[in-house]
Amino acid sequence: MCNGELLEAFEPTTRANDIFCATAAKSGQTWLLTLLHHLKTRGRDPDFGGVGLRAAAPWLELPMKIKTGDPYDTPTRLAQLEALEDPRIFKMHVLWNEIPRLAGSGAKVITISRDPRDLPYSMFRHIQGLKPDNRPPNFSGDFDEYFETWLEFGYVFKFGRSFWPHRADPDLLWLRFEDLKAQLAVETRKIVDFAGWELTDEDIDRALPLVDFTYMQENERAKLFINAKRSWADGHRFFREGGVGKNRAQLSADQEARIIARGREEFEPECFDFLFSQGV
Repeated sequence: MCNGELLEAFEPTTRANDIFCATAAKSGQTWLLTLLHHLKTRGRDPDFGGVGLRAAAPWLELPMKIKTGDPYDTPTRLAQLEALEDPRIFKMHVLWNEIPRLAGSGAKVITISRDPRDLPYSMFRHIQGLKPDNRPPNFSGDFDEYFETWLEFGYVFKFGRSFWPHRADPDLLWLRFEDLKAQLAVETRKIVDFAGWELTDEDIDRALPLVDFTYMQENERAKLFINAKRSWADGHRFFREGGVGKNRAQLSADQEARIIARGREEFEPECFDFLFSQGV
């Protein structure tokens, strides 16, 4: 679901201080976007201005409104994006060459990756938690069947290959979910320095409690996703477990081996070792 017309029209409007947060799905993007918002606002906007994360950090290439499913009118959407306060933060699930930045614009890209073995079960549970009308039409609710679809589509491998040649580019910061979990304060300082934002230690200290997993889980419908009940089944939580290796434990030995084999086939060795951060 990528609105190429909107991205093409948006590209000339890119600002030097824009941040594009582009990731593969279920890699920790929502956590990272939440952190970026609270750093941008220096921990002083825990309620996202009352509009939720999806308005504070819009999903740029999405072709339709999350609330209604109606397609965006491109001029109206561009006006909405233009009205956002600097620095603008955008969510994206696109490959490197699809990020709509003018050459030399100064706009930056931040990505976060997660060990690929933790992705398929996480995505399966995400879809399972949606109301039936919001699930993909071919979703049967059987994980083994879903796994085959996930592996065949292979987006995490496409994504990794597209970003890896740019890993040392000065306009890209590549984080790992596992590192953020292990040393959040250290990784946060990397983000602040990369973005060029002037934050004090006190600013960061206000922001970090707002991305604590338990806090986010408790406040996801009241603050982060204020219209979540339109999409998700009762009792479903977007922030389900937030751990390292827990989703991987749901794979069969054969499923894990096939992800590893696909990774060795798709990635050069250094990239493989970086992405499969928990060791193989």
